[in-house]
Order: sequence, then structure tokens, then C-alpha cells
Amino acid sequence: MKICIITEYFPQSENFEIKGGAEGCAFNESYQLSKNHDIIVLTSKEKNVASEYEINGIKVICCGKNRSYVQAGSFLNRLYFMKDAYKIGKTLDIDLVIGYNFITHPVAWKVSQKLNIPSVARYHDMWIGKWFKNMGITGLFGEILERYNLSRDFDLIVSVSQYTQKKLEKYFPKEKIAVVPNIVDFPPVKAEKFKKPTISCVARLVEYKKIDDLIRAMNILIKEFPDLQCKIVGTGPLENRHKTLTKELKIEKNVHFCGFIEKHNDVLKIIKGSSIFCLPSIVEGFGIVIVEAMGCNVPFVAAEIPPVMEASGKKGGLFFKGEDWKDLAEKIKYLLQNPEIYKELQNEGYVQSQKYKGENIAQELETLYLQLIEKKEEKLNKFCSFKNK
Repeated sequence: MKICIITEYFPQSENFEIKGGAEGCAFNESYQLSKNHDIIVLTSKEKNVASEYEINGIKVICCGKNRSYVQAGSFLNRLYFMKDAYKIGKTLDIDLVIGYNFITHPVAWKVSQKLNIPSVARYHDMWIGKWFKNMGITGLFGEILERYNLSRDFDLIVSVSQYTQKKLEKYFPKEKIAVVPNIVDFPPVKAEKFKKPTISCVARLVEYKKIDDLIRAMNILIKEFPDLQCKIVGTGPLENRHKTLTKELKIEKNVHFCGFIEKHNDVLKIIKGSSIFCLPSIVEGFGIVIVEAMGCNVPFVAAEIPPVMEASGKKGGLFFKGEDWKDLAEKIKYLLQNPEIYKELQNEGYVQSQKYKGENIAQELETLYLQLIEKKEEKLNKFCSFKNK
């Protein structure tokens, strides 16, 4: 197959410079599918990056104007990207086109209409009715665009979880939705445990990730565990607010903001070196970092939300009531004080993480995509046959 993948952001090298889950999903699936198929990726232009480059045989074409990573806003630059991606996409010799987020879904659909090929929307979470709550006023653009996207006649939506699938069924035909989880696959990570007990967290610093709950939980915990450390990996608009809270609680020596870490392997080393991984987020489509923690043999404590419970299989960690930092502190304390339970969670979590190996997921996707192309070819042959008569 000749497959075009459209994603807002994509790594520039094998170092896997990923900012979010959708981009990680696009890279991992491109990499696995490229072993047997031709993959072309359309992504954003970034400063000091060539307009075209190649990673492991994947051809990458950069579209739009130079821009840095954003999760919200940047309307004009996003529109430039969408326009340019469509302009380039409609000239490609491809069999299938896939969009990886709400910005790229309409581009993939328009390219498919122009080339008369199957279109796929890879779906991580559905936010209709929640855009304003999750993103503030800038969420209005997302609300409008997502409603538009789901009114398009995609040949298939591939959801990362059953949780997201159920939400999508309210707006899109059930028979045209498949569930294939994210690939979470990485070589064994070598890292020594930190000298002091450490909680790690990897997340964008935005409202719904609830990093402030982790900080408040730390304020409770250090009274009993004064050496306890917390390493927060990630950046975002709330970074200064979180740092200010840390100072107000006078726990700057215990909470460390690591910022954006370019190499994904270095992020995994922090997780591996930790005692516990924490994800206080109340909004997720899957929970890749939870699976990564399990793969690193690190038990987790996470908010009790359906997608994370589904991804983990309710194994490998403990769940707390979302937005209740006192309950979060209690769950962390329980793990720190119960080594037998800790060891049990390590073992079962690692076994669960192996279900997301790249080759297995890629095979599922390959089967779905080949079926779409075959159906399209059958329809085209029938139409041509009818026209000739």
C-alpha cells in the first residue's frame, strides 16, 4: 500500500522528539507500517528543519509556515498548514489517507475526495460538548471543527479505545468504527533508581491534566516522607501557575519541573528511575504514559477514568478519585508502605504492557486498511463496468 499520514507534528529524527499522544501514535504506526508499505507523512514546518526529510524510509513533507508546537490557538498558522497539506496531498500517488487529530481529519477527508481513495480518521478522544471546559474560549474552534469532521463520510474511524468508540457512536455510524489501541513499544530502558523515593509525572501543563492535584498531594506526603521527590516532565500554559503553587506551599526542594525533554528515551529513564508514576489527569483518550510506566516496571497511581482503566486492564497500579488530592496522597502512601503489593503490581503491569507491541497493532491496522482499499477498488470496477454497458 501507498499510505499518506497527516499529522500536525512529527519527529525530525530517530530520537523520537514527541510532544503529545497523537504525534506519538502517528510516528509509531508510520514506523511499523513502513516495514511493508510506502509511507508519506505530511506535517508542520518547524524552524531549522528541512522542508523534506526521511526517517527509517518514511518520507516526510513539511507544510504551511514555520511554527512551534501548540495545543490550542494558533488559528491562522493551523489554517495555513491545513491549506498547504491539502494542496500537496491531492498531488500524491497514494492508496489511502489517514488524519491523526481534529486539525488533520478534514484535510485527509478532502484529499480522499479529490483522489477518490479511502479516508481514515485515527481517533484518540471525542470532545464534543467539552471543548470549552477543557480548553477555555479557544475550544470554540475545536467544537465547531470536530462537529464538522464527524459529519464527513469517512470510510473508517479507528478509535484507540472502546471508551472513545462509545462516545463516537452518538455522532458516527457504529459499523464504520473500529478499535485498535495505541502502539506502546520501546527497547529495554537502562536506568538506576533515584537515590531518594521519587514520583514521576509526564504531562502537558494544562488544566485538565490536574498537575496542581499532584503538587497538593506532595504537600501532604512530605510531612511523613520528607525525602520524597517529584519530577514533572512537560511544559504548557500553566507552568508558571504550578511553580507559584509549589513556592506558596514551600515544597520547591521536593518538586522539580523538568520541562520538555527532547529524547523520548530520556523521558523513559526518568520513569524507570522513579518509585511511582502518577497521572492525575481527568481527560485522556487512552493513557500511553501509563502503559510506558508498566513497561518500565513502575507501578502507577492514576485518576479513576475509563480510558486509563481500559488501557491498564485495571492492573499495574492504583486508582484514586479524580480531583481529590487527599485520596491521591493516600494511594501513593499505600504503595510506599506496602512492598508486597508494590511488587505484585510491578509484575502484573509489565505483563499487561506487552499487549501493545508494535507488530501486533500494525497487523490489525494493515488488515483494516487493505480491506478498505479492496472495497474501494470493487466499487470502482463495478462503476466502470456499468458505465461501459
